[in-house]
Amino acid sequence: MRGYMQTNNPAYLAELIQCYGNDLYHFLLKQSDPALAADLSQHCWLKVMEQKQQFAGHSSFKTWLFAIGRNLLLDEFRKQKRWLYEVNEDWVAEDSSPEHALEQQQSDMQLQHIVQQLPLLQREALLLQLEGFSVQQIAQITLTEAETVKSRLRYARQTLTKQRGDQDE
Repeated sequence: MRGYMQTNNPAYLAELIQCYGNDLYHFLLKQSDPALAADLSQHCWLKVMEQKQQFAGHSSFKTWLFAIGRNLLLDEFRKQKRWLYEVNEDWVAEDSSPEHALEQQQSDMQLQHIVQQLPLLQREALLLQLEGFSVQQIAQITLTEAETVKSRLRYARQTLTKQRGDQDE
């Protein structure tokens, strides 16, 4: 990011997009539909270009980028008054038997349904953790305290465990 900030060289931006673009898109896709995820991802990179001087380096570039993406997503949901979690069929292993693939897909769909039912803030914290962010990074992205993030994650896990147990009975 420093190279891009100092020189405004598009090659540095292309490198950032290459490195973080897919992660950003998939984070947005897990919470919206493909068209919206693509639009918000592009909008996010435009924001990076416009606001590159605001990157202070207090967090990683990826944390800053995801915070921008999250804010754009929340703005869009406020406009649309909705929160989506699309089924990702790519989660099914390609080389498994048809029976196993069907079982896995059903299990994934049940889990995704449970995740979709989580309160917005718990779901957001859980999805960010699944993206590989630490509790501290999630706190920076969501502008909350680390203890709040830990609490949201704990409640999300408790709900997932309870709901999965109820469905298995």
